[in-house]
Amino acid sequence: MSLTRFLPACLVLSFASFAAQAAGGPPPPSVNEPSSINLGSTSFYDGFAGPPGLSHLTYLKFSTASSMRDSTGKNNSAFDNPKINVITLINQLSYYSPDSIGGGAHLGWNLLVPIVSLDGNFGDNGAKLQDNGTGLGDITVGPQIQFDPIVNAEGRPVFVQRLAFDTILPTGKYDKHKDLNPGSHFVSLNPYWAATWMPIPRWEVSWRLYYLYNFKNSDPASSSAQSFEGQPVRDTRAGQSAWANFSASYEVFPKVSVGINGYYFKQISDDEVNGSRLSNSREKVLGIGPGMFWKISEGQGFWLNTYKETGVENRARQDYAVQVRYAHTF
Repeated sequence: MSLTRFLPACLVLSFASFAAQAAGGPPPPSVNEPSSINLGSTSFYDGFAGPPGLSHLTYLKFSTASSMRDSTGKNNSAFDNPKINVITLINQLSYYSPDSIGGGAHLGWNLLVPIVSLDGNFGDNGAKLQDNGTGLGDITVGPQIQFDPIVNAEGRPVFVQRLAFDTILPTGKYDKHKDLNPGSHFVSLNPYWAATWMPIPRWEVSWRLYYLYNFKNSDPASSSAQSFEGQPVRDTRAGQSAWANFSASYEVFPKVSVGINGYYFKQISDDEVNGSRLSNSREKVLGIGPGMFWKISEGQGFWLNTYKETGVENRARQDYAVQVRYAHTF
């Protein structure tokens, strides 16, 4: 196969909007989507997984956010000069068998272990969120099915795909007295379909379609007392979500491609607090920017991805994010 392997998911830390509070009263509940979800961490040639066997991938990402957006997409007036910096280091192991189970499909598995560093600073006048520093994030693990590429009459790959059934486990550092944690403290199911289409030589289009189902957080985190409908907050559940990572690139030099990468995330059901719906809580974001891919060898690849966010609702808006990624097949 002529294209370098590229394997599953990554992590981008997300924050739900923190709504304005009544003077002298506690803030309303804030419910976050899980931290260990892949917003733009995979991009070019995503459907490929290279030769069978074990691969190791390393991701290093930096992002900074200086505004918190409400349900209308406007700056949240509860905050004065917020700034949240996040550095994420992920080590991923991925494997698929050389033996086919039929139809060109190969069984495998996937494991991602993140380390997350949070640094939140807020102005003197307004709400303040407390971060929980640096620690282990939520581990993602699950089986996957990698399909052999479909080739044309000339033997050139034109389409390849992968299915994965990931679960996000609540292994991350978590303090219920902190607002921003590396871990989410609840289990999530996060299956996806990744594919790459190469309609003509030197061009490729890739996508990864995700679904997210979250279970209950029985010990929600907050640095201040929270109440909902006159009752203490006992549990929360982040709403279901769906999103797509997408990219398109052109091979400008042998083994070097440049293009556009992006993601569009939309929460499709409301958050819940104490089993009741939390209105105006759905998150949304579009991130897009330039990127590049370098096929170092048959078993090695390097990606550089950059993003700027727009259309943000109920979450922090990233001013920019930069990620480098390296893949090595044993």
